[in-house]
Amino acid sequence: MPRTVEQIYQKKTQLEHILLRPDTYVGSVELQTQHLWVWDTAANMMVYKEVKYVPGLYKIFDEVLVNAADNYQRDKTMNCIKVDVDAVRGEIRIWNNGEGIPIEMHKDAGCYVPEMIFGQLLTSSNYNDDQKKVTGGRNGFGAKLANIFSTKFIIETADGKRKKKYKQVFRNSM
Repeated sequence: MPRTVEQIYQKKTQLEHILLRPDTYVGSVELQTQHLWVWDTAANMMVYKEVKYVPGLYKIFDEVLVNAADNYQRDKTMNCIKVDVDAVRGEIRIWNNGEGIPIEMHKDAGCYVPEMIFGQLLTSSNYNDDQKKVTGGRNGFGAKLANIFSTKFIIETADGKRKKKYKQVFRNSM
């Protein structure tokens, strides 16, 4: 049976496109086997061994880690990043002790800054082309990809300057 024009030519939202074509944004979502250097907790050292992993999962983890590291560029007093992986619960938590994200309404976006930067695509603090870029990306996807590929994504931050705390829970692909 011939396909209709609508079946041949389709329009997707950006979120639909990311979910349908994840490899475009995060790399392969297929399990791969490769020899890599990894930390062996029992041996308390790096070992070279065969590892099975999904590159796309690594990439979305890395996006959030890079965001935590980016914070150091704004706050040189930051001196700690913690990563907790709970394989049993299927949770990853990334924390840093740097200056938090400003907790104020973004006049153009009409929402709080943490919601905008973690819950809306194509948002970033790295769009100023006049500033030298030394850490993470500039495309406005970043941690939003982790949010999109999560069943539950929680952001918590504190803003010492404004004496405010912020927590937001996203569910089912942002």
